[in-house]
Amino acid sequence: MFDEATAVLASSTRLALLSDSEELDALLHQHLQGCPQARLTRSNMFRSGITDADLVLLDVCSFAHEECLRLLRQLRDTPTALVNAPVDQARRLLVQHPWIKGVFYPNASRTNFSRGVGVILEGGDWLPRALMEKLLGRYRQLTHASRAIDDLSVREKQILALAGKGLSNSEIAESLHLSTHTIKSHIHNALGKLGASNRAQGASLVLGHVGESGI
Repeated sequence: MFDEATAVLASSTRLALLSDSEELDALLHQHLQGCPQARLTRSNMFRSGITDADLVLLDVCSFAHEECLRLLRQLRDTPTALVNAPVDQARRLLVQHPWIKGVFYPNASRTNFSRGVGVILEGGDWLPRALMEKLLGRYRQLTHASRAIDDLSVREKQILALAGKGLSNSEIAESLHLSTHTIKSHIHNALGKLGASNRAQGASLVLGHVGESGI
């Protein structure tokens, strides 16, 4: 049965599905049969006008991880939910894009899907508990990091940013005209301040907060 959470779908609502799968398109149309005025259209690529949809549904299994990230960047200002999303991949995407409004696993039921879409269209979020806890942990980590970043020197931020681009210690040293020992020392000190376990994590935290323009 459909409850009050899905009543919002009874009005004129535009849903856009980004997917290669005709089968998924047909399945979601079945899930929305109780909401005849909800219009679902499918595209296998990002097209102009798709950001005008009330909700975009991104089929995670239709795109490689990097392509999903690119699409999510383009959809930054549009309500977006992941569908047909394996747990591990949904977790990775959600950590990188915490503004994602909802996640539906491949085995999502008709009731679960319609209720979740209704909640999202009303301005809420529809996230499995485990992913919500992961997102909360990420938020706490970033909150701690934002305070710790203030304690980093400009040089420490600069070095971690270069490390985030994949440069080795020797390459960073050559770029900044410093010794490899000095680079190692800066990285060690910076990771200690951030509470990061490795240089990749440290670089991600720094670039996630200040970006290269802020270094």
